[in-house]
Amino acid sequence: MMSDEQLAAELNSRKLTKSQSIVLHILRENGMRGATPKQIVDEVSFAPRTVRYALRKLLRRKLIRRIPCLQDMRQYLYFPV
Repeated sequence: MMSDEQLAAELNSRKLTKSQSIVLHILRENGMRGATPKQIVDEVSFAPRTVRYALRKLLRRKLIRRIPCLQDMRQYLYFPV
């Protein structure tokens, strides 16, 4: 995983929105446990649509990855890269 300084430089160079940076921060805090979009929504006061949009943008920038959740195959778990 990246250090805090590397993450700050990455955020500044990529010009992430506030919601994207908060979602990325939550995923970094969860670490290897990962998080579903619903868990992220429960942790912050963003609308579910905002979280889904932030996750989609972070996936496109290859800052996070996703795998199917084995407990509920309808959902994905998101992890920081």
